[in-house]
Amino acid sequence: MLSFPSALARLACVAFAAGILASAPAHAQAPQFTKPIRFIVPYPAGGPTDLTARSYADKLGKYLGQTVVVENKPGAQGIPAVQQMMQLPADGHTIYFGTLSTQVVSHVINTYRKMPNAYDARKDLVPVSLLGSSPLVVVTSIKSGVTSYKQLVDTLKAQPGKLNYGSDGTGSLTHLGGEMLNQSFGTQSLHIPYKGTAEFSQALLSGDIQFAVSGIVGATALMKQNRINVLAVAGPRRSDQLPGVPTTAELGSPGVDLTSWFAVFMKAGTPKPFVDAMAQAIEKAAKEPEVVQRLTAAGVEIVTNTPEQFASQIDSDYKRWTAVIDKAAIKFE
Repeated sequence: MLSFPSALARLACVAFAAGILASAPAHAQAPQFTKPIRFIVPYPAGGPTDLTARSYADKLGKYLGQTVVVENKPGAQGIPAVQQMMQLPADGHTIYFGTLSTQVVSHVINTYRKMPNAYDARKDLVPVSLLGSSPLVVVTSIKSGVTSYKQLVDTLKAQPGKLNYGSDGTGSLTHLGGEMLNQSFGTQSLHIPYKGTAEFSQALLSGDIQFAVSGIVGATALMKQNRINVLAVAGPRRSDQLPGVPTTAELGSPGVDLTSWFAVFMKAGTPKPFVDAMAQAIEKAAKEPEVVQRLTAAGVEIVTNTPEQFASQIDSDYKRWTAVIDKAAIKFE
């Protein structure tokens, strides 16, 4: 039989252990979002990037317990949007919509000049999760007479400097895509930048440019109208939008991967529990049928990951695109 002091000691230990167990869930609980969440988007309303942001915003509130309000602040490679975010507290109630173009490409190009009021994409923002990705496609003008990827490569090699390719602006992914093709083939061609997608597409239709890389949705529509040729999907997998079109890897160019991504970031200094809670909410929202339907129709493949996985991917993208940009010496006008 236990002595009275021993019994008291045993009871004290049990009580202490019970206290620890009772308090454990409190430490494990997700942080509380206590006010509406601002979702800052550096693109105008109505475009495919905005559609992606709004598709998620409509569902994120369900898992965060707060309304998610999209605020469009376009312009200057995302700088005004991030500057707005930098003025707000890092309390987990503001998120930023970033893309490969705004968070990697533009930042790398801006290292060639010290832009006033620019931000450091790698220090001022914290990666949360991908939302989705979309490959670009290699296209040619009907008037070029080039109807296959092999024929494009052969023509570029046989006629150095004779073919033109276009883009929707200097430093855009459509610009870098053309540069990546030339670097991969060991060829040269003239880049002609246009003021936006409408002018760029018209130049392709008129034959002013002979080839380009383009967004998949617009290219698919024009291909179905027999107005352009789509030669390859510049991504790791074939697209559901163009199941019969092979990838660049299948055609002998595994290094030509022009997959754009869309993602969520938070301000540096945001407590890690809020970052993790947002990533978990994104993962759940990505499975909502309405989100899947809307984004699939827009040519976006839904992809999510953890903050750590996303940070690793960004590091890889920086190295990859820095090599392309350095070799081409690309600068913003």
